[in-house]
Amino acid sequence: MQYYIMHRNDVIAEADENQIIKILNQDLCPACFAVGMPLNRWLDDRTVDVHRSHSRRLFKALRLKSYADTDQMINVGHGITITDNWWIQKADENLDYRSLKKYNEELADIAFYGSSDSHSGDISGYREMGTVGSFEKAWRFMDNAWYMFKQGNTQELISEYYAYLFLKAMEVPVAEYMIQKSISEATGLESVCIITKDFTDNAGMDFEPFCNYYSDNEEPEYILSRINNDLLQPYVMMLFYDALLHNGDRHNQNVGFLRDSSTGEITGLAPYFDYNMCLIASGIPRIDMERGNLFTEDILNQSLCCRVLNDSLPERDKIVNAVMYASEETRKVFELPDFNYSLLEDYITDTYDYFVSQEQRIQQKAEQISLNG
Repeated sequence: MQYYIMHRNDVIAEADENQIIKILNQDLCPACFAVGMPLNRWLDDRTVDVHRSHSRRLFKALRLKSYADTDQMINVGHGITITDNWWIQKADENLDYRSLKKYNEELADIAFYGSSDSHSGDISGYREMGTVGSFEKAWRFMDNAWYMFKQGNTQELISEYYAYLFLKAMEVPVAEYMIQKSISEATGLESVCIITKDFTDNAGMDFEPFCNYYSDNEEPEYILSRINNDLLQPYVMMLFYDALLHNGDRHNQNVGFLRDSSTGEITGLAPYFDYNMCLIASGIPRIDMERGNLFTEDILNQSLCCRVLNDSLPERDKIVNAVMYASEETRKVFELPDFNYSLLEDYITDTYDYFVSQEQRIQQKAEQISLNG
């Protein structure tokens, strides 16, 4: 079997069922593409997690086995995701890309809830196969934009929404989040989910995750030695804010670059996103004011990180104001009078204060970079 790998309506590469066999437009290809690269290396990062309980129901609705082979996955999902323009089809097909990305509410309901009120059996349009991640989620098209709907428990929802509000107040590039509450007519119970707006503006730009550049090498030391110097500052500051937010889930699929969809040129780091495992999501965040913690040491051990922090560390007043804003706005949404917001506030400010206490160490490592040229 031979396949065409597409960018919008253009063929950019060819593949068989095992590997890339020909590059036609390197500029528009995913960064990992090379002749001989296993096709599954790319497709696996664009395929729904089969361990999600609702994905099994989605597979059933799409008439797929839970562990479909490559040919079946391409036939049904076509490697399509919402936040970029790459996809794949058989060499003898002439499919319409826009039709493949058309919103299908029934499939979105199945992917998100596990079922749908509609029983039409319509499986046309976007099939949620490229909606990756371990949480129950789905893309929905509303008001001419795509929005990611994601489930979570109360701790996860509070953590992600609080992190968004804090980063927004810090005026850093962050994906837009909202909380949606609804009452089920059938059960009378309230459900709460978090919604993220597509920051590529309906694939007006291509989001490409770090895994296409760095595979599964997630250590800052590895990435710092390879990332473009122009993108060093936003990357290091993302690590800094991850430390402040106790975010241990920064793997290479939830950070990436934005690329110009016409030229393939990298235009910048994508807005920060995916904070549902930060702060109190997996326990009470703690920091030792004498020794820091794993997050702070990952940064302070790297001279390049210290150079950026030496130039870019925000003022404490701004941190405090952002924390107060995040607490106030989160209270309005969740209405939990007994929730202890000081757990979040104290951790963020204490972690910031720890970084400030390491000012001499930061300056020394920053100076090492200057001395070494």
